[in-house]
Amino acid sequence: MTLIIHVDGGSRGNPGPAGAGVVICDESGRRLHEGAYFLQRLTNNEAEYHALIRALERAARLGPAPVKIRSDSELLVRQLTGDYRVKSQRLAPLVQKAQLLLLRIPRWSIEHVPRELNRRADELANLAMDRGADLIVFDADGGAAEARVPAASPPPRADEDRAPQPPAELEPASPPAYVRVAVKSAPSLGACPAEGCGFSSVQIGNTLPAGLCVYAAHALLPTLLAIRGTEPAEADAIPTMTVRCSRNGCDAVFHVSPAGSSNGT
Repeated sequence: MTLIIHVDGGSRGNPGPAGAGVVICDESGRRLHEGAYFLQRLTNNEAEYHALIRALERAARLGPAPVKIRSDSELLVRQLTGDYRVKSQRLAPLVQKAQLLLLRIPRWSIEHVPRELNRRADELANLAMDRGADLIVFDADGGAAEARVPAASPPPRADEDRAPQPPAELEPASPPAYVRVAVKSAPSLGACPAEGCGFSSVQIGNTLPAGLCVYAAHALLPTLLAIRGTEPAEADAIPTMTVRCSRNGCDAVFHVSPAGSSNGT
């Protein structure tokens, strides 16, 4: 079974009271979940990511299945596919959380669709803002409902001036013992403080490679740790992830996957 997920988020005030809409169906169009989630005070872009995170968390309860995600947010789609850099410190932790949830999905894709093809998710996001509370309109576990559930707590805020953390030794974890990191796009000329990555493709185990700058390490570590912590039986299903260096102007892009995975680079 392939899950088709439509997500939308919005804010009245940007930032202001925000809501997220989630629609999950199977490939035949059978409805599995419709949820409206109140998010309190957020920007439009933050609400879009919260909608995706809510959808992925609900999809995980349906068991391992391929997922096709549809969103009318071009920013969200292009950031997750690595076409756009994540510049906002408020969005960065949400992007990382979404990427970690995507690691648990056997196969996934994400597509930008026009707003008219995402209408139901948009209606649900507005319903959440109108009600000021979460509302589960339909769920396969409980049928049709209008049962209220507690409103979402305010999301964590990233410090605007948070400095990149220095590279650190990765803690031992269950297999996969190594993670493959390949350079998709090299740093811009003169933009890397380490004067380049020093590799085109490398397997990373318990230590980071010599010469990797702190900015690239800061960007790569969450994904490296997530893959290292994956159950051995799930490792081969992890898709290749795209990670951008966190240093402004660098433009380095990495492909990250379990070493030896059929999804590897």
